[in-house]
Amino acid sequence: MKTDNLKLYKPLFSIIVILIQLALSIKDYYELQEWKKLNPELDSVVSLVIQYDTLFLFVLIIGVYEMITKPCWIKNLIRIFLAIIILGTEFSELIPIKNFKSGIYNTAWFLAVVVVILMIIRIGNFIIEKSKSRKLNKINN
Repeated sequence: MKTDNLKLYKPLFSIIVILIQLALSIKDYYELQEWKKLNPELDSVVSLVIQYDTLFLFVLIIGVYEMITKPCWIKNLIRIFLAIIILGTEFSELIPIKNFKSGIYNTAWFLAVVVVILMIIRIGNFIIEKSKSRKLNKINN
């Protein structure tokens, strides 16, 4: 029986990426708080698009899926996407493409949704395998 569906495979890369994104999100949060202190009159007037919190959740979800994926080309592709998300959001001002940061954010959002669906399928398969092995154990005993 195959029961190692939820095993962690070389999680160091994802842990580092998640911690980097956490640090960048905390930095963005404190920069926003400083801006609000310096511009209290603009705070109630300006509608700010805050993405650092959801971006961290997207990177966390994608990183967890990368941790439970066996080493293969998909794992490498996920690692490339994680690196692009981190570097793309941090250095988006240097890239001369209009709304580049929004494109990176939307890519992270889409990938996180796909990963959640894949994780639900994987967890469902894991639960089905566990219940089948329990039934076989009850029959054999």
